[in-house]
Amino acid sequence: MRSRLLFLRKNLGNVLESRRYASKNKDHCDAHMNELPIPCGDFETFYADRQSFYNKILVGGALWFAFSLVMMVYTGSIYLNFFPPAQPGPPSDMITDADDKC
Repeated sequence: MRSRLLFLRKNLGNVLESRRYASKNKDHCDAHMNELPIPCGDFETFYADRQSFYNKILVGGALWFAFSLVMMVYTGSIYLNFFPPAQPGPPSDMITDADDKC
């Protein structure tokens, strides 16, 4: 088993090392600034269009959140405790302590 592991390590090491140094080829040309895309068109109109789209998404998300929050409160699936309870609890002399004798 150990001999197989050493064999795989040696062969994989050779393959990976040959790939590592393959970029030292003289035919390879490094990237430079002339290969970058050149923007064309008016930047202001592109920016205004993108901002308009993002603002519509923001307003839609805010409206959906408000709608879902109102529906959760309306249907009673969530109670947010905005106000104190309408009826206070019973006076303390009406409450009996639990008998913990076991």
